[in-house]
Amino acid sequence: MSEPKYAYPYPAPGSYQGPPPPQPPVMAPPQYYAPAPPPKQEPTFLEGCLAALCCCCLLDECCCDPFVVVVD
Repeated sequence: MSEPKYAYPYPAPGSYQGPPPPQPPVMAPPQYYAPAPPPKQEPTFLEGCLAALCCCCLLDECCCDPFVVVVD
């Protein structure tokens, strides 16, 4: 019967080869944090003026129309 063939040779029985070489320490993976949400933007002065102008125009059209008669 022939000897089995292995991918790598086994050491001879009873021989001691010593401890394996030291390995570098294993580090934890870096932690990534989700980016902070962008700060809430307040309306600018120009946006406020445009909103007021639109509101005034709508009120003028609705409330100051001579054809609209308010009945008490």
